[in-house]
Amino acid sequence: MPGTELSVVRSRDGVWSVNERGPSRVAIAYFPSKWGAMKHAVRVARAKRRCRIAVLEADGAVQLTRDYEQGPDSHHVETP
Repeated sequence: MPGTELSVVRSRDGVWSVNERGPSRVAIAYFPSKWGAMKHAVRVARAKRRCRIAVLEADGAVQLTRDYEQGPDSHHVETP
């Protein structure tokens, strides 16, 4: 899926990070809780035209993904 990709992962020291990769942007944000990281990831995803959020295990395995798509015909589609 072209667009922005976000990954949410917990580091060994217990800090949660949201890594954003898109065509014109690479960013990372840190949060003390999973709740804070997930709220940020969903907020970013809803602001983008197309975005995928992936929650990763500590070993990098994908635990969960969700696609977000906004546009004139999409009417805010969330696909689990």
